[in-house]
Amino acid sequence: MLRKPLFVVIFLAISMTALPAFAQESEPSEPSEPEIYPIVFPVGGEVRYTDTWGAPRSGGRSHHGVDMLAEKMVPVLAAASGTVGWMHDEQGGNCCDMALLHDDGWESWYIHLNNDTPGTDDGLGWGFAEGITSGVHVEAGQIIGYVGDSGNAEWSSSHLHFELHQPDGTPINPYPHVFAAETGQPPPPSDPPEPPPEPDPVPNELPVEDEHPRTVMVDARGGKWHVREESGQFSTHTFGGSRHQPLWGDWDCDGEKTHGMYRRSDGYVYLNNRLGHDAVEIGFFLGNPGDVALAGDFSGDGCDTVAAYRQSEGRVFISNQLGSANQILEPEFSYYFGDPGDKPYVGDFDGDGIDTVGLHRESSGFVYFRQSHTQGFADSEFYYGIPDDRLTAGDFNDNGVDTLLVFRPSEQKLYIRNSNTLGVADVEFRFGYQHWLPVS
Repeated sequence: MLRKPLFVVIFLAISMTALPAFAQESEPSEPSEPEIYPIVFPVGGEVRYTDTWGAPRSGGRSHHGVDMLAEKMVPVLAAASGTVGWMHDEQGGNCCDMALLHDDGWESWYIHLNNDTPGTDDGLGWGFAEGITSGVHVEAGQIIGYVGDSGNAEWSSSHLHFELHQPDGTPINPYPHVFAAETGQPPPPSDPPEPPPEPDPVPNELPVEDEHPRTVMVDARGGKWHVREESGQFSTHTFGGSRHQPLWGDWDCDGEKTHGMYRRSDGYVYLNNRLGHDAVEIGFFLGNPGDVALAGDFSGDGCDTVAAYRQSEGRVFISNQLGSANQILEPEFSYYFGDPGDKPYVGDFDGDGIDTVGLHRESSGFVYFRQSHTQGFADSEFYYGIPDDRLTAGDFNDNGVDTLLVFRPSEQKLYIRNSNTLGVADVEFRFGYQHWLPVS
């Protein structure tokens, strides 16, 4: 739902049957959830939200609120008059969320408030309005904070996670109540939910005795990684989310490559050194929104870092170190290679231990390699693949030289050539689905 600022308070007349002054023999009753609890709409700007109550979350949790997507620094409003309760307000540390204890005993919670200096994602900002501290009384509709991406939302879109709790502490689905606060009407009856789409079966069309190079692919719809070992055995795990570009590299120089992601909307890199774990261990900014991230050992020191390719300029930006703590990492040098719109990938194409940049030009079907990080024409070029192929590179026969892997979505098939020359694929096999991306 897309909206302009609108603040409506809904009051529901509730008739109550008179009770005797003493009811010693009566059984206690379970608290009943009101049809609509009157609140002020808690976001003071354009916002989108849907009913996600009970949706699964990591670690076996379920969603106990409504996620209200809005830009950073959009005002967050007190849903009711009450007193500020607990707060996580350690600037630059455990920040930023809070609870509001309503005057009638209810509670509302406000999670993922801003923790960044405006215009950055540095984790050094402040998500609360002036004067908001524990014990302060506020009025319904008063600005108490600002939308952000703090906590475990650091690598997702900025939003307010809003919760409602009854006086006994029981959380209830806030969606119908915020919908009524916004529109003046209760939400229409929902249709029975459609069953979720069937997940892709893990493709296993090769007999176990057939050996093919270890292959890593990522489902672009939700950050699910699929690893196929040389023996044909599979493993799957989740890291990152949709609309993020997958990265594959040895971030801690231990000889083992693990996963990473690049958020192209704002240039945020987040990495993890433990394959199969979903926590973000390293996070920093690199490049400009819309850049393509490249992972590789660009200095030959045995450690992978992240570079950026700006397709609009045909320009490569190289850094031989990783950033930390939401740092804005400046490139150490840059150079021009290719034409605007070329699609980049990385590999050690001459076996010297240094990864350089290759390009796929879909308009001509040519691939281009440069064997050094300097400006100039391609050192090698040849025709390979067809438009819409997805290319990456790797050392598929353990000879120290990276060559091309092509994933053809129309055929759901991989093609590998073991030399950087014109010719047909040396290895081909089926693995993946149309929305998967090859990583290595």
